[in-house]
Amino acid sequence: MVRAKKTIPFWICLIVSIGLMVAGFCVPPTGIIDGSVLTAVGVLFGFATLAQIPIIIEVAGYVKMTKGDMTIEAKGINQNQ
Repeated sequence: MVRAKKTIPFWICLIVSIGLMVAGFCVPPTGIIDGSVLTAVGVLFGFATLAQIPIIIEVAGYVKMTKGDMTIEAKGINQNQ
């Protein structure tokens, strides 16, 4: 139950993102999604991903993210190394 509550931000961001994409097809001009909608969806997906990092660390105990030449490593509290 506790883990289910921790995933609420992810599901909220996902639902809002899908809603923005659907609304982008429905408003004039119909069938064309504006760049600002795509930017908003990307930002929401980014927040959804960031909200999952503590849960991933809790379950896996270790996470390593790499973007270009930057690397971030995080270990859970119970990791001795």
